[in-house]
Amino acid sequence: MPIVLTLPAQRALCASPRICIGQPLTQIRRFTKTCPLTYPTTPAPTPAASDTEFDALVVGAGAGGVTAASLLAKNGYRTLMVEAKERIGGRASTRLIDGFSVNTGAFAIELDGAVAKTYNDVGLSLRLHETERASTVLRFGGRDLSLTEGPVGALRNIGPVAVASISRMLPFLRPKKDESTRSWLNKFTRSSTIHGIVDNVLGSMFAARGDVIPAEVLLHYFAKDTSFKKIGFPPGGTIEIWKPLANYVESTGGQVWLNSTVSKLIFGPDGLVTGALIQRKDGSQVQVSSKVTVSNIGPLGTVRLASPDNFPKGYANGIECWNDPAAIITVHFASQKPLASFPFLALIGKARRMVYAGNFSAPELQRAPKGWYLYCGASVPIPARGQFDVEKETALLLEDLRDQFPGFDEAKILAVDVTAHEWPAQRAVSGFDESQITPVANLFNVGDGVKPWASGGTAACAQSARNVTEKIIKMYPL
Repeated sequence: MPIVLTLPAQRALCASPRICIGQPLTQIRRFTKTCPLTYPTTPAPTPAASDTEFDALVVGAGAGGVTAASLLAKNGYRTLMVEAKERIGGRASTRLIDGFSVNTGAFAIELDGAVAKTYNDVGLSLRLHETERASTVLRFGGRDLSLTEGPVGALRNIGPVAVASISRMLPFLRPKKDESTRSWLNKFTRSSTIHGIVDNVLGSMFAARGDVIPAEVLLHYFAKDTSFKKIGFPPGGTIEIWKPLANYVESTGGQVWLNSTVSKLIFGPDGLVTGALIQRKDGSQVQVSSKVTVSNIGPLGTVRLASPDNFPKGYANGIECWNDPAAIITVHFASQKPLASFPFLALIGKARRMVYAGNFSAPELQRAPKGWYLYCGASVPIPARGQFDVEKETALLLEDLRDQFPGFDEAKILAVDVTAHEWPAQRAVSGFDESQITPVANLFNVGDGVKPWASGGTAACAQSARNVTEKIIKMYPL
C-alpha cells in the first residue's frame, strides 16, 4: 500500500521524498487520495434570496474562521462560513487514512486558551482527554523529562520569568529590538546543546528556529503566554473541536458551505465590501451579500481575493513583500507494537531536524484501529522559510525517527505532509504578523498570519478571531 504524500499546491522547488511503507526510500509517491472526515452539510441547489443575505461572511473554516463565525453568531450576526476544502479545521483538522484519524497539522488544545474561552462564550462544553502523567515531555539523552512538573518543569516555568526580570534590571542583557534569539542567547552561552534545545522548542511552537524568532518573542511567550502548560487532546482528532462550533453557527440561522470557493469580493461605491461571488461544488456561482467580511485565508489571500485596486496604493505590494511563511514536515506512522512511552507530546532536545513527536495511541483518543499505535514526528526544515530541499529534509527527519523510535523501519507510514508555501505551517513567524484590520473598514483578517504579538499555535489563531469579533461588534452593531 503506497504512502500518502501531501505537498503544497505550489511546488516547483524540488522532487518529492521517495518513501515506501516499511521500506527504505525507494520510489516517488504523491498525494492522490482524498480522505473524507467532514463536517456534514446538505448542499443546496440554487439558494433563495434569504440564503444569500448575511450579516457576516467568513472566508475559510480554519481555527480563526470557525472561532470568528461562532462568536459572531453568538452576538446575533447571521453568518455564512465558506470553506474550499471538504472539511473544516484547515491545518488544525483531521482526515481518515486506512482507518486512522490523522491530523492535518495542530493537534493539541490548551485547556485555558482562546478555544476554551470561545466554548464557554457560546455555552458549549469542551471535551478533551487529559493524561494523569505530564502531557508534555522534553526528550533528551534517552530520557523523557516532564515540562510541567519536577525540576525541568520548574525551570520551564520560572526560568523565562527570571531571565526577563534580570534583563530589565541589567540593560546590557536586554534583547535589542528584533534581535534574534540565537544572537541574544550567545550573550549567555555558546553551548551547541543549549542552542539546539532552544531551537527545537522554538520549532515546536513557532515552526522556526532561534535564527528567526526574536528574543523578545521567546521571553514573552514563555513568561506570560500559556505556552502549552496545560493541554489536552480531542478524542477523534482536532476536527472534533470545530464541529460543535460549526453546528452552533447553523443552529443560530447561519450556514456552512464546504467544497465552495470565494472567487471574488464585491465592493460598493463607498469602498466597503458588500458581498462575494462563491463557486459551489456543483459548479454554480452564487452572489451573497454581507455587512462585514472576515478572511481566514491569510493577508495575501485577502488581497488577492479583493483585488489590489480596492486598497490604497502600495498596500498590496507591501503584503506581497511581507509574505514569508514557515514550513514543517510531518511523518505520520503506525505500529502494532508500542514504539514510545511518553503520553502525548515530546519535544526533541537533540536531533538532525526533528523538533517534536506526538503519541495518539491512547484508546480514549479514538484515533487508531484496535491493536494499533499511532504516532507522528515533525521537523522544521533549513531554512524554515523560503525554498528548501524537500527530499533531503524529509530524509533527515526519517533518520531522526529511526533514532527516536526503535522499530520505526517496521512501522506503517501513513502520510508525509509537507506544509509550506501556499499551504504553510505558519503564514507568519511569530513576531512578524500582519494587522488584523485592513484599509477596508469592514474587511478583517484572522488566523496564523495576524496572531497577537508573541503568540503561537491554535490558541493564537482563535485569539485573533476573538479580537476581530470584538472590533466588529463595536464598529458594526446590529
